Amino acid sequence: MNVAIYCGSSFGNDIIYEESTRILAKKLALKKLNIVYGGSLQGLMGIISNESLKYNNMVTGVITYDLVTKEIENKNITKIYKVDTMNERKAKMEELADAFIAIPGGYGTLDETFSVLTAAQIGHHEKPFAFYNINGYYNKLIDFLENCVKEGFIGKSFVDMLIISDDIDEIISKILSYKAPKNKWVK
Repeated sequence: MNVAIYCGSSFGNDIIYEESTRILAKKLALKKLNIVYGGSLQGLMGIISNESLKYNNMVTGVITYDLVTKEIENKNITKIYKVDTMNERKAKMEELADAFIAIPGGYGTLDETFSVLTAAQIGHHEKPFAFYNINGYYNKLIDFLENCVKEGFIGKSFVDMLIISDDIDEIISKILSYKAPKNKWVK
């Protein structure tokens, strides 16, 4: 099973993000859940890839040609795909992954997250998506999504389908037992 990890090319302002990313890498490797990620050596992306390699886990990166030098491609990973655009990067990661976990990150992480969630909502895939809610990082985003339900712009089942936890064992367990909701267009 391949798990796409969406995360920042920065470390964040609290060491807990690095520490939790190291734990994530170890626990995924112990369950033989391979990593698909953005291919960078920078920030949390570097932590997830290098820590995963320490545990002999397979790590596949997907990076755009123009980010190879900016984000600094991790040349030590198992496999790398180089693509022309960010949209191609997202599509390739979605294709390669059987599940998705968002850990703290910025615009890129959020872009990847909402691309995958939109695809799930309209039935393009039935893969689980988890927020590894380190240090309550995603609390306000979850509040916003719940408000979208309240205001009638997102169906409740599409927020309920999200796996949200600061416990990686719980996330892995829920990923492995995930059942997708009916897509938006199925009555």
